Amino acid sequence: MNFKISLLFFLGYAVFAQGQLKDGEGDRNPPVVFEILTGNAGIASQLNINKNFKDVPGLSFFSVSNISSKWNEQNAKDAMSQFNLAYEFVKGFRLFGGIHYTPSTGLRPSVMLLYSYVKEEITLVIGPRIDLADNSNLEGFGMLEYKPKLNDQWKIYSRLQGLYARSVKNGIHARSYLMVRAGLSYKDYSFGIGANFDAYGPERIIKNNYGIFVAARLFK
Repeated sequence: MNFKISLLFFLGYAVFAQGQLKDGEGDRNPPVVFEILTGNAGIASQLNINKNFKDVPGLSFFSVSNISSKWNEQNAKDAMSQFNLAYEFVKGFRLFGGIHYTPSTGLRPSVMLLYSYVKEEITLVIGPRIDLADNSNLEGFGMLEYKPKLNDQWKIYSRLQGLYARSVKNGIHARSYLMVRAGLSYKDYSFGIGANFDAYGPERIIKNNYGIFVAARLFK
C-alpha cells in the first residue's frame, strides 16, 4: 500500500465517520486523533476514531489504524486496522464486534472487551481481543495517557501504548509493540519525541523507530 495513498485514505475515512456520527459534549464524543511519527527508520501513522451514534444510547463506532513504512519502501508492508461497533453495557466497559486486518492475516471477524477510564489528566484503556477464525490470534491492548495542565492552553503530554498478540492454537508470538510518546500539547495539537518498539512473528523480528511525533485532534 502506497504510504501517501494510505494517509489520504485515513483522512478521508475520518471525515466520513465524522459526517455519519454526531458531536457530543466533553468526553462523551472524543475527537478523531491523527498522529505521525517521523523517525530514523521511516514514518509511522495512527488514526483513532471513537464516536457515538446519534439516536442509539450506548452504541458507538470505534476504529484504530496503524501504517508504518521504511524510508526505502515504495509500498508500506506494516499495517493493522480494526473497525468495530461497540456497546457500553456498564459504565466504562464496552463490547466490540467488527473486523480486523493485517497483511499477514487478511480480514478477520473479531470481538473485543474494552475498559476505559477517562479523566482530565489521565486516560486508561485496556482490554483483550480475539479473532473469530481458524488459527486465530488472542491479543491484549493497553494505553495510558498522562496530560497534566500547565495553563489554559498548554499541557504536558505523555503516552504508553502496548499490544501483545499470540496464536491461540500453538501459543507462539504473532505481534507485539510498545509506543512511547513524551512532549507538550497546545490546544488541539501534541508534539514531542517518540519511539516505536515492534516485534513480528515467531522469530520476534525487531523493527524499532525513534524520532519526532505530531498529533492533531480533529473535528471536535
